[in-house]
Amino acid sequence: MVVEERRTLKILMLGFVFCCVILLSGMTAHAQSVNEIEPNDTMETAQLILANSETAAQAVTGNRPNQYIVNGNLLKTDIDWYKVYLTSGTQYVTCNGKGFDFEVYNSSNVLIKRQEYSYGSSFGSTAYPFTVTTAGYYYVKVNANSSTTTSSYTLLVGGPTYTVASCKVNMSSITMDRTDTVYPIDLNTVSGIPDGAVAYLVSLSSVGTNSVSDISVKNQNSTINLTKYSWQKDGLASLNLPVKSRWDITFKYYKNATFTPKFNIYYAYPMTSVYADDITVSR
Repeated sequence: MVVEERRTLKILMLGFVFCCVILLSGMTAHAQSVNEIEPNDTMETAQLILANSETAAQAVTGNRPNQYIVNGNLLKTDIDWYKVYLTSGTQYVTCNGKGFDFEVYNSSNVLIKRQEYSYGSSFGSTAYPFTVTTAGYYYVKVNANSSTTTSSYTLLVGGPTYTVASCKVNMSSITMDRTDTVYPIDLNTVSGIPDGAVAYLVSLSSVGTNSVSDISVKNQNSTINLTKYSWQKDGLASLNLPVKSRWDITFKYYKNATFTPKFNIYYAYPMTSVYADDITVSR
């Protein structure tokens, strides 16, 4: 009887969690979401879920068909188990909601990760990495913290989830004098830029429409020609241009002019560390 009452309470609370998941996690509605289904109190009854495999490009469009979110709720003495197929390499458990503990096991019931998640770290969502040496099924055990009576949560297992931010670079004054000008910007050592960040839009501001004839931006082996007069280029996510790299901006001569431009990079990055939403640097 007590078990049935507990499960009924969990079902009611899960309905509330489902309605509020976007507010809790900041994750897009264009994703695949599943509610926890009881009974899933043991490894043998673990609920089968899909591995998260979203991309930076999906974060930019807001349409994330490969983002797989689990909505769950824990009571004081409750345990939730999930079963997921993972490929080898670095994987993540991305957590949001009230505080809870989790453990990751392989199919031989060997513990490979134990972690306490405390609400409020990072932006609310926090990703914890672990290493998968062999592709196969893995199990995630979730239980409430000792200080928590009830715990609603969202959970992603697999690849990281992505978000977007921007970097604005204040450039020095440029004087055009009958020749082209190349302006290098090295962002490799800027600590505020997340590892794995890729550009999806670049632009130059504070450049007069008739100050130059053309502007191109080079990143590694890719050269991007900006649209005239607006001096920007969108739709770059598929090029995987690393933000933490050297950028060479070429201003093509049109007439003698002096201006002080700003280089703007809008990017998507995996939420595996804590970073500010937007940063400004001077180069």
